[in-house]
Amino acid sequence: IHPSIHPSIHPSLRVRRRRGRRTTTPHTLRLRENYQQQHQEEEGRLRKETSTMRPLTEEETTTFFEKLAKYIGRNIRFLLDRKDENYCFRLHKDRVYYASEKLVRKAQSVPRENLGCLGTCFGKFTKSKKFRLEITCLEYLARFALYKIWIKPAGVMSYLYGNHVLKAHLGRITENTPKHQGVIFLSMSDVPLGFGVAAYSTKECRKLEGTAIVAFHQADVGQYLRNEDDLAAYSSG
Repeated sequence: IHPSIHPSIHPSLRVRRRRGRRTTTPHTLRLRENYQQQHQEEEGRLRKETSTMRPLTEEETTTFFEKLAKYIGRNIRFLLDRKDENYCFRLHKDRVYYASEKLVRKAQSVPRENLGCLGTCFGKFTKSKKFRLEITCLEYLARFALYKIWIKPAGVMSYLYGNHVLKAHLGRITENTPKHQGVIFLSMSDVPLGFGVAAYSTKECRKLEGTAIVAFHQADVGQYLRNEDDLAAYSSG
């Protein structure tokens, strides 16, 4: 068989093939340079868009309000329809901030690379475009919450270390709380401690044993100590 058809059987050709170097043509170099330039321009555009403070898009607003409604329902309207002054939500570096329009106008004069945050951070959009509430919005969640759970003094420290709430630590729970409903956790003296999700309905909680989990932990004020550096970036002080 001729070696041009089966070069692998010819020893000299095998050596030459093994030692050969892959050459790059000028056309390939130009394509690579163009791709790299386009990739850098795209990265710069995305970096500029995500770092610029702006109103939420319709899709972002829907995702954000759906998450918020799990805790405060239709009371969302009280966040925007205020009697003292007009407030709004703004997106800055993937985080949603709640601030007065007066503060937002002042913040617009600050260069985007120098603007750390403004108002109160309600949470952050993940890379998968899901929204995650942060403990920094607890003040507003507690004020307008539909369902609440009060934790006994013996269970407060356990909760503030990031643990779920057990039936033995359950002081009170709002009547008719549905299963898997967003809830706010408070001490028996009505001090907001954090928020999470009810593992059982109010009726089901009455039948549980003391070691059963009645509510799942999501965030607590203990994070201000545990995650001090991270939360400092969410707050404008």
